[in-house]
Amino acid sequence: MVMMRATVELPEAVLRQIEMLAGREGATLGDLIRRIVEDHVARCRPSVKRRFSVSLPLIPASETGPIRPITGEDVDVLPA
Repeated sequence: MVMMRATVELPEAVLRQIEMLAGREGATLGDLIRRIVEDHVARCRPSVKRRFSVSLPLIPASETGPIRPITGEDVDVLPA
């Protein structure tokens, strides 16, 4: 992985909090900031890319009539 440098301006209070957190975790400031940014980017990434849009229901009830639940008796009369 190629690492790039970046300059980030943070409010002093936020920087102090990150420094304290890094110290508690035994991490460097750069490592902690990198991990925070990577975690945020991973959470914001779309989980699935959709290629098309589908509206539901696929078959409108007006074409099929009402859909009723299947019972055990319905299954018993199915051909084997």
